[in-house]
Amino acid sequence: MEKFSVVYLCIRLHFVMEDSAKKFWNWFKKNNESYSFINQVDIEIKEKLLGNFSEELHKYCDKLYFEIGGNPEECRELIITAEGNKDYFKQVESLVNTAPKIDKWVFTAFIPPRDIHFQLKYEGLILSPEEMWFMPLENKDNALAIGFNICLRNYELVHTHDFFESAMYKILDVLLGEKSAATDIDYIAFDQLPDNPEEEGMIELAELPDYIAWKKKGN
Repeated sequence: MEKFSVVYLCIRLHFVMEDSAKKFWNWFKKNNESYSFINQVDIEIKEKLLGNFSEELHKYCDKLYFEIGGNPEECRELIITAEGNKDYFKQVESLVNTAPKIDKWVFTAFIPPRDIHFQLKYEGLILSPEEMWFMPLENKDNALAIGFNICLRNYELVHTHDFFESAMYKILDVLLGEKSAATDIDYIAFDQLPDNPEEEGMIELAELPDYIAWKKKGN
């Protein structure tokens, strides 16, 4: 009897989530035009719109967040993200998979990989990924495991900051994309960058996506 109860609860949860997703998209269909030009409205109106959006999204799942980008004159992009929390990846995918077709809108599951040419300012930290390098690490027990050491020139100055590791993981989210950053890495460490990183066998951080793709092929 207990087994059937668990199955019933799982089925019920599935339909509850499905219904919540439908309600969210129905709301968005009615209100999407308000978000097409969200960066062109007064700050008070913008904050209210963003607050309304979060409230509606959290009725579906309070662990999900969003980004809105793109050109309002051409096509806007709505990104649904779990901010790297793998426990809620299914909710992200389920919501985006049920998205309706809305003119001039594209819906994306997870933060996609982006160019490394950016500077991260986070809780008082300023980090430049273009200046970082990484050293691949080998696992004797699992040749396919992906691990590496990321090195920074100012590591000794910033590594004790309360938000240092959080900021570094945000950089990986941007560089690799949210899903890869959360699922493809088995081990990561941070250290001071040597004077001659290339001579030490290190690789520029910009090459990390290619390294991970190569490693996943069984190399």
